[in-house]
Amino acid sequence: MASLNDDAGIPKITTPSLSSAVESGPSGGFTPNKDLMAEARDSLKGNWGWGILGYVLYTALSMSISFFIIAASIFVGVVAGIGGGNVEAAGNMVSLVAQLFQFLVMPALIVGFYGFYLGIAQEDEGRLELLFVGFRRFWKSLGVYFFYMLFIYLWMLLLIIPGLIKCFSYSQAFFIIADDEDCGPLEAISRSKEMMAGNKWKFFCLNLRFFGWSLLAVFLTFGIGFLWLVPYIQTAQAKFYEDVK
Repeated sequence: MASLNDDAGIPKITTPSLSSAVESGPSGGFTPNKDLMAEARDSLKGNWGWGILGYVLYTALSMSISFFIIAASIFVGVVAGIGGGNVEAAGNMVSLVAQLFQFLVMPALIVGFYGFYLGIAQEDEGRLELLFVGFRRFWKSLGVYFFYMLFIYLWMLLLIIPGLIKCFSYSQAFFIIADDEDCGPLEAISRSKEMMAGNKWKFFCLNLRFFGWSLLAVFLTFGIGFLWLVPYIQTAQAKFYEDVK
């Protein structure tokens, strides 16, 4: 980055550090990832309980949907078997309906999950009602999830690497829907692409910083550590969104 020395009239050249060059976008000026993580910890001070509760509720709701699918399939299979009906056909029908239900509900849960931790990042306050913001924007949540999965799938048909890159390009779309009630699904995808232009590597590096912590959570705490790690990761990602939006 060059700055003009007014006294001597000679340009002064300063070279950015390697870490800032690796973790910031092409235009510079973005908050370093280590600072985003520090800001996340600051926002979670006094809110760790809320952060953990939000993660537990989201996980419980997600698992309950999966449990519903399994239980419904077993129940209908048993009833059809007792009644002499076509067990396979009945099971397939229930499975189709249950998967459709999952497809309709999960996008709203995902947007709410992002919105909850965005609330902590923005307001330093845990608000459980934000966990359900996706249901207040049900069709937009469904739409952004549909287009996100569709575009990723189409890119994956070309090559794995382009598909992975697009995952980063579209990564902010759920935050955008949670944050802006006036934004539509395709607009959220487009805005995410704009935000992530030059910032995909920085976002990758931010997530990479949690890799070691994830290993510790798995092997040292047998998964219990994720109760603290997931809120930390999600809040840091919310801080990243605030930094690039």
